[in-house]
Amino acid sequence: MREIMNHFYLYFLIFIITINPPLVAELLSPENGAILNHLHVLFEWEQEPITDYYEIQISENSSFSNTIVQANNQTLVFIEQATIEWEKTYYWRIRAMRNNGMALPWTNSFSFSTGSPLSETTTTISIANQIQDGITVFGAFFNYFSAAIDVTGREIWNSGNENLVYYSTSEFGDVFGCELVSGSENNLPGKEFTFEGETIWEEPNDEFLHHDLIKLPNGNYLGIVETSAVGPIPIGDWTPLFQGLGFQADGVTMEFIWIGDKLMEWDNETGDVVWEWSVFDHFSMMDYDQFGGTWSQAYIDLHYDWTHVNAVIFDEIESAIYFSTRHLSRITKLDYPSGDIIWNLGHEMPSGQVTLGNEIGFSFQHSLQILNNGNIITFDNGNLAPEFRGTDDPQSRAIELAISQNNADLVWSYELPDDLFGFASGNAQKMENGNVMVTTVGGGGRSLEVNSNGNIVWEANYNLSLPSGAVYRAHRIPGLFPAAYSVMIDNFLVSGENQGVYLPSGSSEISFTLHNESEYDLALSFSLSDQADWFGNQSGEIELFPNQIETITFTGNVTESSNGNPITLIVTSEYHPEKEKTTLVNGFTFPLSTESEPIPHKFELFPAFPNPFNPKTTIQYNVQNSELISLKVLDISGRVVETLFEDIIESGNHETKWNAKRNPSGIYFVKLTSGQKSETQKILFLK
Repeated sequence: MREIMNHFYLYFLIFIITINPPLVAELLSPENGAILNHLHVLFEWEQEPITDYYEIQISENSSFSNTIVQANNQTLVFIEQATIEWEKTYYWRIRAMRNNGMALPWTNSFSFSTGSPLSETTTTISIANQIQDGITVFGAFFNYFSAAIDVTGREIWNSGNENLVYYSTSEFGDVFGCELVSGSENNLPGKEFTFEGETIWEEPNDEFLHHDLIKLPNGNYLGIVETSAVGPIPIGDWTPLFQGLGFQADGVTMEFIWIGDKLMEWDNETGDVVWEWSVFDHFSMMDYDQFGGTWSQAYIDLHYDWTHVNAVIFDEIESAIYFSTRHLSRITKLDYPSGDIIWNLGHEMPSGQVTLGNEIGFSFQHSLQILNNGNIITFDNGNLAPEFRGTDDPQSRAIELAISQNNADLVWSYELPDDLFGFASGNAQKMENGNVMVTTVGGGGRSLEVNSNGNIVWEANYNLSLPSGAVYRAHRIPGLFPAAYSVMIDNFLVSGENQGVYLPSGSSEISFTLHNESEYDLALSFSLSDQADWFGNQSGEIELFPNQIETITFTGNVTESSNGNPITLIVTSEYHPEKEKTTLVNGFTFPLSTESEPIPHKFELFPAFPNPFNPKTTIQYNVQNSELISLKVLDISGRVVETLFEDIIESGNHETKWNAKRNPSGIYFVKLTSGQKSETQKILFLK
């Protein structure tokens, strides 16, 4: 009796498969009608059962007669980096493919448009094989925009209509900056954002944040906030100016506003201040800039810009904060959370608080980076190089410092030529290949990538002119999508209206394949649950290198069921929780068909790819039943150049390649004919 029922069930499955139309995957990203401010574009769609791979097409028209990308992809994410251009509209679609040549219908197409470029960057490549891989992202003040370029100088991202200035990127791909809010008292609120236009977090903007915002390992945010106190006007060349305004200016009387800074930590959920550290509590007012003209500027501003802290970083290994104080030409290391000063490094001043590196001579420095060996990289703006180093003129340089408990040594430096002197802003970044990228406002804004021997291997000119535009910082980063990954259901099948996985009763396993499709290391956590409690609640963590693929498997005790059991897998990126993925699949205790569903075929000629081509292109076509097919290439006058195929073939998908190397460059036509039916397509051969 059981055998009879099994045969009946199989016939029933075949009947269901026959009468139900094939399912088509849903497109996810870019959303239909989206406007993108980036040319590296991430395409994502839902998984389709019984699929070996997916074919994606990107076209400049909705008919897909001008297809610029036609590619096969085995996951659910495809990143296109070469063909998208600014100020255009594109259409895209995918279809599921099987290794036997069968294909599901194309999805309906989605469209998206790209915005306009904002920068005028040019680049010079000197030693191509020594350039660090990745893209270069930079922020510009005064005209308030940010952009990213590839090695050729092609702009591949910008901040669009937002007045956004890029600050920094973490090793996990978190991106930070500020946005100009004109007319606001605190007009540069800081935020974490993504290159896809999402805002992840914004500081409360209760006080004036400037120069830097970072994320701490505990998930909170730390920034540099302006604060003030009353102090004396010290005696100097500027003394008569202040006395002329009615001040005592005797170096003792507390009578003038000093602007300082404090480090402030906000709770990432509530925005409440949970920790702060002020220079007024820990630095002596005996220390101030004597040579850089800051007191002369104070006469104009009627307040003194005392510290001007301009960079902050956090070392998780030592639980220490490092920050740069521009107008004291000082770098400080703090213990966190106690706030105790571990050391001050830089120019010696009357208080005696600076005990390291007095002879190194950096001044008005900007940016900080701590290396794996504990060394520090900074950009020495060098405003006071004549006073501190004995140079003829101010001179900027990138420097690497080795720090011990009682000593600091200059272990490497790269000095910029006089015409690239950067009086403010700028930064230095040591990269994975050992090169250092040096960014300066000099020369219209430049980034120089130099090797350990001091040779320039790559240079970017941002073509910014003060005062309307000045480069703030620039970094070489791996890419725009730090949390691009796929979650694939293994053994995903379909039978009629049932799609899911077959899990025989008893001890059974369900598995999923994770693929890191970003250029960053990816830390993922995952949890599995199901309605029938076959698997209980299971969770775990996994780390994936770029392009690494791993399978996660869950074992459960499956009980017989006549219906599907909903199973939910939630995968969360540790550093990018906004990219959490929820995968839903039904588990069935009866077998699902492993046969492909019948695909309705029709007579169709697909766009050749590549097109234009040199010298080979691939031509795909669909036919109905068993037909006599003719596939020919014609020149622009209609003359047959070559007959590629002429025979009876079975219904289904087919492809033929044409090698045009013996033919001249120009326009050709591919013509597919069967009986009274024919389709023609234009192709372009470019030598």
